[in-house]
Amino acid sequence: MPLIRLECSEKTFAPGFSESLETVRDQFVLGDAVDFDMDANRCPRLPTDLSFFALPEQQLLAYEKHREISELGHIFRIANGLHDFIDAVVMTGSGAGCVGAQAIATACCDPYHNELSRAARGSKPRIYFADDSMDNDQIQSLLGRLTAGGYGDGAADALWAIIAADRATPADRPPLVLDHLVETLRSTTAADADFGGRLITAIGSTGAAIPEPLAALGLDQSLRVPDAIDDRYSVLTPIGLLSSAFLGLDCIQLLVGAAAMNENFRNEPFEQNIVLRYAAMCRGRQRLFAWWPRRLCGLDRWLESLTSDHCRLDLAADSDREEFAARLDSGSPRCEELVCNHVQVDAIRTDPLPVTPNREPQGDQARESVAERQAETAATVSQQLTDRGIRQNTITLPVIDTHSLGQLLQMLMLAAAIESEGAAGRFGSGV
Repeated sequence: MPLIRLECSEKTFAPGFSESLETVRDQFVLGDAVDFDMDANRCPRLPTDLSFFALPEQQLLAYEKHREISELGHIFRIANGLHDFIDAVVMTGSGAGCVGAQAIATACCDPYHNELSRAARGSKPRIYFADDSMDNDQIQSLLGRLTAGGYGDGAADALWAIIAADRATPADRPPLVLDHLVETLRSTTAADADFGGRLITAIGSTGAAIPEPLAALGLDQSLRVPDAIDDRYSVLTPIGLLSSAFLGLDCIQLLVGAAAMNENFRNEPFEQNIVLRYAAMCRGRQRLFAWWPRRLCGLDRWLESLTSDHCRLDLAADSDREEFAARLDSGSPRCEELVCNHVQVDAIRTDPLPVTPNREPQGDQARESVAERQAETAATVSQQLTDRGIRQNTITLPVIDTHSLGQLLQMLMLAAAIESEGAAGRFGSGV
């Protein structure tokens, strides 16, 4: 499958800069690479010291060797074993991994997934994301919606499941939303002991304490997040994979796409290296994004946790463009301090929709589509940024699927890691 593409407005950099960046890459790879020819590195459960860089290959190879007893095998067992028996799943947690999991669901599912009938969803559950920032009314509404069940009267419509991310709640505070979800689920399944221990899955680092309410339900399944992986880089751990598996998304291709980006990062010189060129363009600058495929704008929250230089203004949105222009006119930030990343897709999923459905084109005028109108807007915005002297990247996905999304997620995480190396003074001469 093809790699995503990166086009940069700047083609040349300071002498020696690309070489110094390749050196940083080589040091990073040397420190985080894993020898998968050793059986010990293809162990069934995720090793505690595994880095996010080696995570995609380890999970794929462990699944190939160990199947159902591997971490990925456990993910598939849990999700596939419940598809026919539940109509909803709720994921608790406010960490970056949970935000990333929500972004994957938003990108790959129908925008109105939760409103579709069970048949239209292919028997995959509705999904909700919850954390302790919810207020009283939001919590009550979520509990009420889950208790109400699905849109039919089958047995599955009355049951739902919980994914509990262990890292989501600070140690000095009780898990407010999780406690209420568990208590509600307990009352729902009180007469069905067979499901009590299967409807909640805890995900966390090794040795992490499973909250008491989960243990009280007879929890007998949990998934591992390596201790060495920071929460910001955990989107392709079971935190992001289990919710994707519940939705029927291709988790294998998420990891295959990430591994393909690793291969490009590890072996290609600067001129063909997507991660290094992106890092070079963004280094030391505040970055904005224009999410032209609107399914992908959920990645904005995740990126905010990944890098401190991220600005949550989406230049594909009219209101954000107006605010951005006002900021520039006020002199802060300065244009030379910025880089805008346009994210585009080659192929839309659905048939082109005309801008004017009931109006015939006049004369030889072609009938403009919504996608063409958006492309015109994107070109106009890009030219306006060029006129102001703002650097720009264009990241193009062949199509929005799990393979391309896995590439994009890994690219952004690797770039963030490389930039951290740069912050430590190992970039050499400036751009």
